[in-house]
Amino acid sequence: MPPKRLAYAQALRETFTEAESCAVVERWATEAVGHLERVAQHAAVQYASVQEAAYTSGNVNQTPAGIMSVIRDYQSLCLGVYRDAEVVRTVVSVRLPEIKEEDNLGVAVQHAIVRMLDELQNKTLGNGGSGEKNSGVKAQTGVYALREYLEARSGVEEKLLGKPGDGNEKAKESSKSPSLLLELRQVDADALLKVELSAMQLVSSMRSFINAYALNWKKLIEPRTGGDRMVS
Repeated sequence: MPPKRLAYAQALRETFTEAESCAVVERWATEAVGHLERVAQHAAVQYASVQEAAYTSGNVNQTPAGIMSVIRDYQSLCLGVYRDAEVVRTVVSVRLPEIKEEDNLGVAVQHAIVRMLDELQNKTLGNGGSGEKNSGVKAQTGVYALREYLEARSGVEEKLLGKPGDGNEKAKESSKSPSLLLELRQVDADALLKVELSAMQLVSSMRSFINAYALNWKKLIEPRTGGDRMVS
């Protein structure tokens, strides 16, 4: 490779150092995983409370602040994980070595780690993901959780209250079904359950990644100095 192009590659490696990716992994291990577990626990407690609640017309007129708070907390954590994952991806990707016909085995660990990052980011996207980064088990919700919840809830609210501009008689007609309040309660409960299950999935994936990174970081930075197998 011409010296000028080599200089570009070296500049990237000096800009995006292993210290940055290490800081991300440390933050995940010491902070993010614990925060996600607490959100999952909070969602589980609220889920049980909603399931036991008797919904009345008063539940229709205001979106539950507690549920939105749990969802916002989870969205924020998902966004942070996605952004952090891009930092790690960049650090690893700029260290992909020159491809050689006779020796490409050393990059296997790098590619394995990048695939794990794909899975992590896919879980943070949930149902709002683009589908470009697929993993075996898709998370139920992610960074678009609040929008999805409000869309589902507003649909039931319209059935109960009528759409803006509808006459009073039509609105009263809309609210007669006894199952609609039960449906509204289930929308609230499902939103919390999705957060709990998705947070648990994300925690498991993050722990797997933290372990893989901690055991294989040298191969990620200098992929041709040792074997091609991930340490287990």
